[in-house]
Amino acid sequence: MIEQATEDLAPEDGVYVRYRLDGSLFNLRRLQAHTKTQERLIRDLLFADDAALVAHTEQALQPITSCFAETSSLFGLEVSLKKAEVLHQPAPHDMYFQPRISINNTGLKATQQFIYLGSIVSYDAKIDKEIDNRLSKASSSFGRL
Repeated sequence: MIEQATEDLAPEDGVYVRYRLDGSLFNLRRLQAHTKTQERLIRDLLFADDAALVAHTEQALQPITSCFAETSSLFGLEVSLKKAEVLHQPAPHDMYFQPRISINNTGLKATQQFIYLGSIVSYDAKIDKEIDNRLSKASSSFGRL
């Protein structure tokens, strides 16, 4: 479904990720050498009934979101406009702004943080709230022992 949804998009719409599969994942010098690395265009992160669509700009995210919603309806699926949220995570030293993304002329709620697969993702990429959340869960688990 995702391939059909994104086949008409521009090749630069999405996020390119460079990786290697030879076991030396954390050797940054090898990644900088551009040998034996692969590059893949990422537009979506899917897990069960959760989806995250990614792009570098608001202008690139709107067509990805629209194509995803249109293709979902072709397969008899519906994107929940009540649950859908948009998060803008600017690069360091860039200004934060509220993105305006819509599906079928209905604006999606812009948020500064949301929970994806149990982890808190925030607009400033800081993990303070994630650490607080995990500490509170751990302390409540120990309290029940």
